[in-house]
Amino acid sequence: MTSTPRVQRLHGGNPILRRIGGHPWEDRVTFNPACAFVDERPRIEAIVPSLPFDGPTKSLLLKQEGLCFLLYRAQGARRDDYDHTRSSMGLAVLSPKLDLLARHDRPVILPDQPYEDLGVEDARITQAGDRYYAFYTAYRSGKPDNHVRIAVASTSDFVRWEKHGLLKGDFNGVDNKNAMLFPGKIDGKYIMFHRPMAGPGRMSIHWAESHDVLGPWKTRGLLMKPLRNPLYADTWTGGGPPPLLLPDGRYLIIYHNGNRKADGTRVYELAIAIGDPRAKGFITRRDEPLMSPETLSETQGDADLGVNNVVFACGCYFYRNDLYLPYAGADSVVGGAMIAGDEITRYAGER
Repeated sequence: MTSTPRVQRLHGGNPILRRIGGHPWEDRVTFNPACAFVDERPRIEAIVPSLPFDGPTKSLLLKQEGLCFLLYRAQGARRDDYDHTRSSMGLAVLSPKLDLLARHDRPVILPDQPYEDLGVEDARITQAGDRYYAFYTAYRSGKPDNHVRIAVASTSDFVRWEKHGLLKGDFNGVDNKNAMLFPGKIDGKYIMFHRPMAGPGRMSIHWAESHDVLGPWKTRGLLMKPLRNPLYADTWTGGGPPPLLLPDGRYLIIYHNGNRKADGTRVYELAIAIGDPRAKGFITRRDEPLMSPETLSETQGDADLGVNNVVFACGCYFYRNDLYLPYAGADSVVGGAMIAGDEITRYAGER
């Protein structure tokens, strides 16, 4: 085996999405973007007229070969009338190559249910039938500790989201996050990754199956443990974007590692794997890291929040055989990256 695929940072490594000072709900940080790529002309023509943009912007969107609908996590400051430190989700629309085309000035998903009263976080989007499903982290207040659980919402236009509540399944009885749905079914069942934070195999990638997107889900147990890294005192692992189907029926999987140094500081990196439904154990190859914090926007985050040295992804897609990856830098901004198609082919072809 040779090296992992080479990641190219787009736009000179500069962020493609930053906070907006005039928007209280996103005037501090914008990060951890989910995405759905739509390149079917009838679907684009059905979605664009319903978007909350002016006529010239809609005309621009209709001229694109495809559209990346970006659902990003945002936070602002605490105010007397509303606590914007609770995460909400905003909507931006980008070109296939991750150029920003339009951005909604209001959040599209708010923490307005009891099970998410402290925030809605880190969605992953997968199409199932005519709707797009976002599995996201619902952050709820509790005693003696707050809780994080997996919740689900769906949409047909990325603006109006229907919430379906907490995901049904016993594994959602403990703190759990990083859930993402595979595209399509495998052997007649939907498959999902998740990352329980308590119990056997905690802080590792588990998988689950269901006959229905909304559950009930039954866990298959532990799938990927963190690999020991001698550079760090501790490492844990969790999912990234929903896996991408390769032409030969295997899946390209991008996931994340959290690493803690001896002095307590943390570094978050992206890693890569291949999954094969026909293979024992499913995972046939994994390599770490794929992408590490390097640029200023990845190594230095918002000064008040104090999160540094993070690259984190919740969505990716293929366009003209290349892989496009919107990602978060230091829990503060959204950047864009690309992996050339021949790099993917090389990596997937190595055994």
